[in-house]
Amino acid sequence: MAIKFTIAKRGLLPAEETELQTNETSDIRTDERVDERWLKSLRPRLEHRPTVDAVEFQSDQFRLPSTLPKGELLAALNTMHDVMLHELEKGNAVTLPFIGTFRLSLKGDIEVKDGYYHGRDVRVGGLLFTPDRELLSKVKQFEVDQVPFGQAFHTVEAEIEARFTELFAHRDTITHSDVAYAFELTLTRNRIIRLLSRLVREGRLVREGRGAQTRYRAARGHFGREA
Repeated sequence: MAIKFTIAKRGLLPAEETELQTNETSDIRTDERVDERWLKSLRPRLEHRPTVDAVEFQSDQFRLPSTLPKGELLAALNTMHDVMLHELEKGNAVTLPFIGTFRLSLKGDIEVKDGYYHGRDVRVGGLLFTPDRELLSKVKQFEVDQVPFGQAFHTVEAEIEARFTELFAHRDTITHSDVAYAFELTLTRNRIIRLLSRLVREGRLVREGRGAQTRYRAARGHFGREA
């Protein structure tokens, strides 16, 4: 079965809302109205699907052949988890055969003291993943249905509301990076800054801290927070 996708609009920000709002009643543009600038602002986005637990998927539904009992598979994965933590803590990259390589990603600022460079609040920001070449090669051969089954770009404010509500459902404050990943890395840094600044001006977000320490808290009555 071919992979399905929706059409999303890059940005989803206020600078583009005016044109979208004037066309809310006609989500599909005719050939006469399409221009290159508009087409370049659109992109295919994978249909939202549930996350599958590979262990449960294999052990309970038996869709993949396996002679390894569920308990042994979990034990092996738990051991690999501990090995990864041990090696990553030393700054090493870790390769899982047939899967790919994981390495640390740092974030923070650099400052000069007495003529020497020093870190300021340098910390682990996340994990970078490079897939195994053969795995990536096979993934790139997956068939994709060329006809989109939906369009997401006409729900600008609704998507902003939904994504920020989901963010604040799991944490009290968010960062610039949290927003970037919430929008699946489709927004540039400048667009995220503009979006956050607008939400602060509208009283929907409260800015805390400065510079690299800046975080945002949902104002009462917004993004799932009780009034």
